[in-house]
Amino acid sequence: MFRTFDHFNVKTVDKPYISALGTQYEQTAIISFYDSANHLLSTRDFGVANIDKIYNEIEQERIIVLDEAYIQNFSITAWRRLNLIDKNEFVAIKKIIANDAFFNVFNNVDFSYIALEACETNFNNSVFYGGDLSFSHSVFSGVEADFSYITHRKGGLVFNSAKFTGGGLSFKNSIFCHGEKNFQYAKFEHSYLDFTNCEFNDGDINMVDTRFTGGLSFKVARIGKGNVNFQFARFTTKEVSFDRVVFGEGNIDFRTTEFENVKANFNRSIAGNGSWDFSGCEANDGKLTFKKVLFGSGTVDFSEVIFNRTDLNFSRAETQEALIKLENARLHNVDFSYCFFNRYLNFRLHSAQRIDFKNAIVRDILDLNLPKEGQPVPMLNFTDMSLPGLLYIDWKRNRVEQAVYNQNSLTTDYEKATQFLMLKENFNTNGQYESEDLAYVEYRRCIARSRLNNNGGGVNQKVLRGFLYGLDRVLLDYTGLYGTSPTRVFATMIMVYVLFSLGYLAIILGGSGDIVVSVGAQYDLSLWSKSFYHSAITMLTIGYGDHFPVGIARGLSAVQGFIGMLLLSYFTVSLVHKILR
Repeated sequence: MFRTFDHFNVKTVDKPYISALGTQYEQTAIISFYDSANHLLSTRDFGVANIDKIYNEIEQERIIVLDEAYIQNFSITAWRRLNLIDKNEFVAIKKIIANDAFFNVFNNVDFSYIALEACETNFNNSVFYGGDLSFSHSVFSGVEADFSYITHRKGGLVFNSAKFTGGGLSFKNSIFCHGEKNFQYAKFEHSYLDFTNCEFNDGDINMVDTRFTGGLSFKVARIGKGNVNFQFARFTTKEVSFDRVVFGEGNIDFRTTEFENVKANFNRSIAGNGSWDFSGCEANDGKLTFKKVLFGSGTVDFSEVIFNRTDLNFSRAETQEALIKLENARLHNVDFSYCFFNRYLNFRLHSAQRIDFKNAIVRDILDLNLPKEGQPVPMLNFTDMSLPGLLYIDWKRNRVEQAVYNQNSLTTDYEKATQFLMLKENFNTNGQYESEDLAYVEYRRCIARSRLNNNGGGVNQKVLRGFLYGLDRVLLDYTGLYGTSPTRVFATMIMVYVLFSLGYLAIILGGSGDIVVSVGAQYDLSLWSKSFYHSAITMLTIGYGDHFPVGIARGLSAVQGFIGMLLLSYFTVSLVHKILR
């Protein structure tokens, strides 16, 4: 059978037909399939099913066997009317075998309100033409319903309010037309729903308020221009797969959907230019992955989501033109490594445990400022992140220093240093100069630790690295925070001044030196005054010459003069740095 036909012609002849399963039909239907240009594609024979005989088998609760049959205008609702049965009363059917059949109707292929229990239901490789295929409100208990390889032309798919318990429903490798695929309010209790490799064409897919406790697969399916709506749906199954799905231009709606212990996989899908809306979604103990997804120019909205112990992974997704929003979201672990962002990113989230931007490229604005009730993210990873754009983040409120150091062994000291350097340059561009200084200090500290922890060289090299690290900490870090704190440099100067003053006092009292008055001076100072006065003019490199050291005090004065010159220069540089920028 040619599955991509546009229209067909049917000719009925009085010739018996026997199917491969041995089902006998009194007449044969010869169906010719044509494309849109009216070219003949193929011809196939079917057995002509007698509709009255089918209705009689339903009434007698017998097995319905329609394999390789041509069926016209079948409707269970019409059978109810003939038997004066309420249209909403369930009809028990023992078994349906209708593989390789052709259903041709003017209205709907109507199996609504039927009940099937622990039986075979086989529509494999059948054709449905002319109207909706409806199993509305039907009940399947322990049934493996096989609709794989079906071709559905001119109509929708209606399974609204259907209930599946055990077993499953498979449309694997099927082709649908442009109508709506309606599963609203359906329930799949420990039952799977499989649309693997289906061709949906245009038309909405409606899964609003549907319940899934079995598997769901749209793997490698192709979806046309219709919207895909899972709003208010609830998943309590282990796996939901949209792997390698090609989405059309319609919107994908998962608003207020619930995922419980679910791994939802959208990896390697092509998203089109429609919006993806997960706002208000809730997930517990699961994972949502969008690895290598090719997003279009639509919005990807995870605002107000609540993901408890549920990871969100966009690693290597192509998000160039997508507008991604995580506003006020409550997340767990989020991975945007190796992503390329070309538009504004609203990541003003409420909370998260970890966000990874490793090797990401941000060309516009990445906004990580916290909302009013927001909580700082314990771990942020900016390793090798390229930032041609801007990063909006508050050093203190976001606790950036701790967020980087919480990477622990995941990154080296040098990798942490490069992250602080990127942050320092970003803060400078943003005019956040206080934050720039804080980031620069952490950058220098990480560089120093990186050199100290270098495993190269022998024992002598390690001793030398330890000595240089100690000098760095004392002379540059503790003294003035690497030139970013004139206040600390000034405090260090005061401390050095007092220590040297007390040193002079101790030398004089010990008798190993003195500070004497120059020749011709008409006054003399007390012991304390001489010590602190001489220390001051030496520290400030003034050197009036009215007092001069004798003995050991000479060497101490030389050392103080050198240190004073360094500290004065250090103070001047740090002060000018603060003022001029």
